[in-house]
Amino acid sequence: MANSTTNPQIRENYSPLNTLAMQAIRRFGDFHPGTTDGDVMLMFLEFANQIIDEIRMHPYHDGKEIDYYQTPTDVRAIPDPIIISGLLYHYALQQGSDKLQIYMPTFHRTLNQLLWQKRNGNTKIQMRVVDDGTNDRNLGGGKVNTNNGTVSY
Repeated sequence: MANSTTNPQIRENYSPLNTLAMQAIRRFGDFHPGTTDGDVMLMFLEFANQIIDEIRMHPYHDGKEIDYYQTPTDVRAIPDPIIISGLLYHYALQQGSDKLQIYMPTFHRTLNQLLWQKRNGNTKIQMRVVDDGTNDRNLGGGKVNTNNGTVSY
């Protein structure tokens, strides 16, 4: 990955949490991001750690350890769009906002798409037999990729 897809001005691969939180607050539109206080940023820190838990439990996660955010300036190896959409989702949920109807499916779609792409690239999802294709009658001499179900010969 070259630079952050969300913040090309940042020369690291991923953006710090405080930058992503400000973007989420701007998109949500409740108030000006410059008026946020420390308590709001701590709430977004908690949301970000919930997002990490959701990534850890996702079936497309590659299993690599992801540490929790400890400060708002921390950076984690998570694509920026996942964090932003997750922050918007959790904030809308916390606020009891009607915007939850938009942000919840957007977060899950973003999470699925980007974790799949990170794990398998731009491959198609294919059905896989329940025994992982290990039975020779299913393979015809090929080998099944257990990540995406494709058969190679």
